[in-house]
Amino acid sequence: MTTHTIPTHSERLLAANADLWQAMQEHRFVIDIERNRLPADAFGRYLSYEGRFVETAIGIFGHALIKAPSIEQKHWLIGVLNALSTEQVPYFDRTVAALALPAAHRGQRLPAAVAAFDTGMLDIAQQGRYEDVIVSMLTAEWMYGTWCTRANRTPNDNRYIREWVALHADPTFSAQVQWLKAQVDGWSEQQFDFERSSAIFSKVLALEIDFHSACYEV
Repeated sequence: MTTHTIPTHSERLLAANADLWQAMQEHRFVIDIERNRLPADAFGRYLSYEGRFVETAIGIFGHALIKAPSIEQKHWLIGVLNALSTEQVPYFDRTVAALALPAAHRGQRLPAAVAAFDTGMLDIAQQGRYEDVIVSMLTAEWMYGTWCTRANRTPNDNRYIREWVALHADPTFSAQVQWLKAQVDGWSEQQFDFERSSAIFSKVLALEIDFHSACYEV
């Protein structure tokens, strides 16, 4: 007798957006890191853009915290906010200083793709439901965790790139991805709006692709 396993909500989202997912997994930025050839100037620009987004991510998870329906979810999200502020923010402060890169200020003009990513992600959090915020961050963090876990197995001459990749291949980050995935997979069929969630999944991947391309533009 053949047993058919019903796909989870997250598996359905991934399957529906397989082309965009693969495009991000095979993005030039990802491949350059995996092959130890990311130009130093591109990484510097990426740090500037991503460092700013970490500030935005704190706001995004803040919206999730406010909209979370249970105290257990709120407790977890408080931990996420703590990790962003005590692990990722110090990484950028330390690395920007070590590489003597110009600090990224809020008034600084950003490439269109970087600004679109920042505002697009924040708009989902501000205007959407709790479920929308969770789907958006699952998309971004699942994507990062997947390629960084892979890249963490390859050598890289740049210690700051190694540290950044390792941060996203760390068990703590993996646990966060699994928590986000469990949130989505735990929703009832009535709570899970597949079309809406798939549109968010697709939008985030498209924004991520353009965002990671921007660091190559001078």
